[in-house]
Amino acid sequence: MFHIYFSNRKIIDIFLNINKKIVFCLFFCLFFCQNGHSVTRDEVYRYIDTYKNAALIEQREHGIPASITLAQGLLESAAGTSKLAREGNNHFGIKCHRSWRGDSVFSGRTCYRKYRSAHDSYTDHSRFLKAKRYESLFTLEITDYRGWAHGLKRCGYATDPLYAEKLINMIETYGLDKWVDEQPSRDESKPITRPKRDHPLLRHPTKRRHDLNYIMAVLGDTYQDIADEYNMKLDKLLDYNDLPKGSKQPQVGDIIYVNRKHSEAHGVHEQYRVTDDGQSLWLISQMFGIRLKDLAKINNLPQDATLRKGDLIKLKRDND
Repeated sequence: MFHIYFSNRKIIDIFLNINKKIVFCLFFCLFFCQNGHSVTRDEVYRYIDTYKNAALIEQREHGIPASITLAQGLLESAAGTSKLAREGNNHFGIKCHRSWRGDSVFSGRTCYRKYRSAHDSYTDHSRFLKAKRYESLFTLEITDYRGWAHGLKRCGYATDPLYAEKLINMIETYGLDKWVDEQPSRDESKPITRPKRDHPLLRHPTKRRHDLNYIMAVLGDTYQDIADEYNMKLDKLLDYNDLPKGSKQPQVGDIIYVNRKHSEAHGVHEQYRVTDDGQSLWLISQMFGIRLKDLAKINNLPQDATLRKGDLIKLKRDND
């Protein structure tokens, strides 16, 4: 589903599972902005505080993990800043469909459900997941947010091939699973806004690929925050990832290395065939953990080369 309104900047995010030796498909991810506005960590925490109670109510009444509901709400509505959330109180990108008899809001020619309140959106999201299409999810434990995330993707909630990983990463980074045994407040009629508070120390789960450490960016991240978390200078983090100075905010799901990348691919992969027009050499360098200048040199290409579907990119130097 993942129908959020974003800015015009198009980004391709690619995921490689090296242990299974499977390169997952290429996909496009659009940045979480509205009219030049980037989602901040303040807005993420404000969203969590505001809608935690609504998610807990749905967990109690329908058996949907509050962590999953909150993560989907954050991701689908860009922490409540998307046009769909602001104009239609629609936090989950649910389309009208033939059965819908309520109000609607349009994006282009696409009809989305419009609600009287965000609370109604949370309630309808639970009803939506009660359809036969998702019934297998309700055999899972309420604590199994990983199973729910992968199940949502498998059942077709979103076309984004990294949808499950993004939800899981959001849950684990922001600790959305910590309320599994908590009961909602007595006021069930509307979300509760809590006073502003200091943010807890955010720690991304550190992952490993290509003999390098990396994190997956979540909504609200900035490169400065990530650099601070790993006690390194911002310029060094940007250099590790071949990013220009002045880069502010990564895309949700972006792989950010916290070590210097290699001069060529590690492992069995020696070449990569471009899967879509417009894919950049930088994105391939992130995919395989190779420094951009080295990947460009190996292929005798400029770093900003325009690639086309079917182009073959060498990942290792020729053996002389």
